Amino acid sequence: METEIVHREPKKEEININEIFENAMNDPSTFSTLDIDQLLDKIENETNEYLDGKSMNSITDEIYDKINELQLSSERAKELCSKLIGYRYVDEINELHKGKHIRWMRTNSKEKILTNGGIVVNIKFLDNGIHVVSKNSQNLFIQIKFDECIIFQKLSVEEQLILMAYEYIDK
Repeated sequence: METEIVHREPKKEEININEIFENAMNDPSTFSTLDIDQLLDKIENETNEYLDGKSMNSITDEIYDKINELQLSSERAKELCSKLIGYRYVDEINELHKGKHIRWMRTNSKEKILTNGGIVVNIKFLDNGIHVVSKNSQNLFIQIKFDECIIFQKLSVEEQLILMAYEYIDK
């Protein structure tokens, strides 16, 4: 029986985003020991222009403002806002990303119900408007019209870290 020896190249310096995020959540001064520009360069694998000039607080404020436009009771508005912690409001279709979780409320419905949502699997540009196709936890596909819904997308760890870094830079 022969034993095969495998030689592996040493990995280039990898950033453990989850570890940095946890450290930053526990101690925001962690950012003072990091090279923020280098960190942003390494985690911005997709364009994140929609996050420019924003912070966790401004994202929360956008959600709060959008919920308040619905003219719900303050108790109901607080309930919805608490369910949307860790999400961001999606105002434009180019800010919606496939593979990420969304929740939505239909604007044309009398009762404003926040769905459990699903993962975005496709965005269709049809004659009657833009449709977002998502897959829910029961593996069912749901298609909604973008213009008839208020959509919130879950922030990834990388997006949250970017927002926290921008907030630290502003201070």
